[in-house]
Amino acid sequence: MFFFFPYTTDAPLYHLPIATVGLIVANILIFLGMMTGNIPNVEHWILWYGRGLHPAQWLTSIFTHGGIEHLIGNMLFLWVFGLIVEGKLGWWKFLGCYLGIGIIHSMLEQIVMLGYTGEVPGALGASAAIFGIMAMAAVWAPLSEITFFWIFFVRTGTFDVGVYVMAAFYTGLEILQVMIHGGGAGSSLLHVTGAAIGLPLAIVMLKGNLVECDGNDLLHVWSGDYGAFKKEPDLVKENAKLAEQKQLRDRDRLAQAKAQFRQYLQEGQIAAAATLAGKMKDVGAGLTLDRDELVAVIKGLHAAGRWSDSAPFMAELVNRFPDGADLVRVKLAQICVVALNRPAKALELLKGVDAGRLPAPQLALAKKIAAKSRQMQAEGVYELDTDTW
Repeated sequence: MFFFFPYTTDAPLYHLPIATVGLIVANILIFLGMMTGNIPNVEHWILWYGRGLHPAQWLTSIFTHGGIEHLIGNMLFLWVFGLIVEGKLGWWKFLGCYLGIGIIHSMLEQIVMLGYTGEVPGALGASAAIFGIMAMAAVWAPLSEITFFWIFFVRTGTFDVGVYVMAAFYTGLEILQVMIHGGGAGSSLLHVTGAAIGLPLAIVMLKGNLVECDGNDLLHVWSGDYGAFKKEPDLVKENAKLAEQKQLRDRDRLAQAKAQFRQYLQEGQIAAAATLAGKMKDVGAGLTLDRDELVAVIKGLHAAGRWSDSAPFMAELVNRFPDGADLVRVKLAQICVVALNRPAKALELLKGVDAGRLPAPQLALAKKIAAKSRQMQAEGVYELDTDTW
């Protein structure tokens, strides 16, 4: 056996489906009440044909169903299309649209059937209202997709169908039924007329700026550069927009972090300042520290014996302020050998030292570091990455 049913959508939703869930619960409770006999005079709930006008039935008939399959089918489609429409309107506007479509449809149907003398007592069901909501969803979110869950014996899975594809398929199917069977396809005709009410309502609300579709509605899609229903977003513009948004967020985060960093320095919390700078390394270009700030962090970390933690700051000082950085190079090379086990990096740093500018003690220290680095390499100490800290 093969079963499938819709359960979610990727359409942007700005409101919780409060009314949709409420309508589903109400339909289920009313159905159970009728089945158990707790709701009497069930025949008065349906929409009578040829027996005058009964305004109460315009409302009650859309909460009645002819069987469990009728109920389940309607509620599944009410859920997924209600999710889209209520997600854009909010609960009270959606409820007004749903009940309005159902009541107007029932009223027109009962008026048309005033002279009916056939055997069918009347009509019932929420299908017309749901088809109206489906038409609204197709206008407001045609390129969004509905996800179906399927079961085939013991196998399960999902597949996606575009909102406009699903709406066009089911509406077209009902129109075909009407064309084939004529007046005998009563339920199909009711479904089509329900969609016919929802379609202009959706367009009027869209034109009146009563709903926000973010430019993804049928009117924008139809007149877009890519043609009707072609889901091809401008990736260049989208990526540029996302990059700009990220840049603005990073800029704000870095500005706040820089202010906090300076406060840490003023309070003598060097370790906290260094940790903050490390955390912000991957945000934009990271914190940009001036020479005095770098020196303050380095000195503070050295005073605390945190030689390894000072290495990235010393490397940044050497790279950004190379003039007069020979002593820093020697000290960083020493840290590479003593604390970081990186002889190749130590030798690389020492190559950039101007020996003529070094005082005798530091020159002797540089030679010892170089000798120690070569010894470590001879003993098999190699690092694969000499560029990161």
